[in-house]
Formats: sequence, structure tokens, C-alpha cells
Amino acid sequence: MIMRKLLYILPVVATLMTSCIEGVDFSRHDEENTIATVDGVSLMRDELQRALPQGLVGDDSVTFARMYVDNWVLKQLKMKRAEQVLSSSSEDIERLVEGYRQSLIMRSLDQYYIDNAIDFEITDQQIISYYRSRSALFKLDHHKVRGFVVKVPRSFRNTSNLQSALKRAADSGSVEELQALVEKHSLSLVDMSGAWVSYSDFLSNLPTERSRDYSALLQKSGPQQMSSDDAIFHFVIMDVARKGDTAPIECVEDDIRRRLYAERRAEIVTAYEEELRREAFTAGRIEIADTTAMRTMSYVPDAEVESEVEILEEEILEEDIPVESTDSTAIN
Repeated sequence: MIMRKLLYILPVVATLMTSCIEGVDFSRHDEENTIATVDGVSLMRDELQRALPQGLVGDDSVTFARMYVDNWVLKQLKMKRAEQVLSSSSEDIERLVEGYRQSLIMRSLDQYYIDNAIDFEITDQQIISYYRSRSALFKLDHHKVRGFVVKVPRSFRNTSNLQSALKRAADSGSVEELQALVEKHSLSLVDMSGAWVSYSDFLSNLPTERSRDYSALLQKSGPQQMSSDDAIFHFVIMDVARKGDTAPIECVEDDIRRRLYAERRAEIVTAYEEELRREAFTAGRIEIADTTAMRTMSYVPDAEVESEVEILEEEILEEDIPVESTDSTAIN
């Protein structure tokens, strides 16, 4: 029955949406202001109008309204089914909803303090310090290299100049001269000298065979070459970071920035949570009856703990010490 109603509702959303855009008299009877109803819960025209993004008109507004109503109906159906199959008690559902509501509120509060205290600036020195102190976190699980590849046709004759340019680029780490030669002769240069790439990505620019092992190429620092049927590939591997080594700092700089930012967020949240506890305890809003538990609470001043311990010790002593008899007939 609900789905039959939905099929009727969606085709007329265009008319309803037009009414929303042109203005609706919301003082009309609720039945006239109702767009859809599922299990006694109603979607009203004004709710749909509030959800409509500003500037959305014509067919776009109709499409939005159609999707909004469809999603709203589906949400009501799923919530009803959740009550039926996820729990035998509506109290359990309410408990879950309340727990989720509270978690959303607390996350919003955390974000409030973060937004008001976070320092977004992360210096190069902080990154270097983090990298050095936690190098074990950045071990490579594959080889990385820096270098370049020049592809030349077999008909190319200016080989000596090319070899000299390759050698100078390998020695200096600069490919500017090589780039000029490549452009002059319309050759192909793949420059990977400025950023670390995986060794497999580097090899993908060469006429390699999938089944072969090319680890030996990592041992050489000067110009090398491979051939295909129609071309010769000159290449230089300038730097190598091997599997199991600590990754070059350039490869993990962004990761370190994210880690430092996450740590700052955590520190801000922890600090304000501790302050909330201390303020509440000082104001007498928190009472901890268990002395052992109190010892573990970082926000409870040491003096408070010692005072509670002394009181407890006195109570124990009073219970254990026997009271001397004053009876004159006591047996000696």
C-alpha cells in the first residue's frame, strides 16, 4: 500500500515543487500541506522547501524534490523495519539512538575546541624531528628510485652528445642540459629525478619483461640502456631506497604532517577533557566513593586522595582496636 502511494506521490512532486518555489500559504490545513505519509509520519511542504538548495530551479528543482521525497520515504520504511528486526524492545532502539546522539554532540564539542586552539603551521624542523625519532614507522615495503629515461629511435646518430649529456646529468643530478638536447632532437624524456617513484613504475618506462628480475640494475649509478625493435632506451638510476630501508623523508612528508596534525587534535581534546574534570571535581560536581578508583583519576588533586586515604585508615583503625574494659570485676 505504501509503495502504491509512493508511485502516486512522485509524479506530482513537480507540481508540489512549483508551489514551494512560488510560495506556499503554510497557514492552510495540515492535510493540504502534506506531501507524503508513512506509518503516520508526514513530510510537510515547508520541510521540502527548506531542504531545496538556493538557486535550484526548473527541472533541477523537480529532480531534487523527487529524490528528496523518495529518500524520505525509504528512511521511514527502514526505521520501521529496524524497530521490528533489530530489537525486541523499543527501549533498545531509543538507547542506541540516544547513544549516537550523544556521540555526535561530543564530537561536535571536540571540534569546537580544536577549531579554537589548533595551530595549522607545521615547520620543516618539526617534520625532520618526527621523522628521525620515529624512523621505524616509515620502512619501505618496495624499492624506490629517482632517475630518468630517454627514448631514441635506432636511426638517431648524435649518440656521443647524448652520452655526454647523460653522464653529466647523472653526475650533477640536473637534467636541464639533457632536456635541451632532447627538445632539440625531438626525443622522448621521462624525468623522474625530482620525485621518488616505485621501482616498478620506473621499469614500466623500459622494454622490460614481466618474468625477469631487474634488481641488478639498482647496483649501477651511471648511464645504462635497453633496446627494443625500434628504439634504444637510455636511463640513469640516480638514487635508490631499498625495500626494508627507512623511506626518504620526501616520500613521507605528507604522512608526517597528517600524523602531527592528528596528534595536535588529540592533545587539544585531552587537555580540555582534563580541565573539564578538574573544574567539576573542584566545584564538588563529582564524587568518587571508591578510594582505590580515586587514586587512578588524574584530575583528582593528590591532597584530596591523601585526605580520603587518611580518613579510610582512621575508620579501619577504629574498627580493629578493641575498647578497654572499665568493669571493676574484670578477671586479672
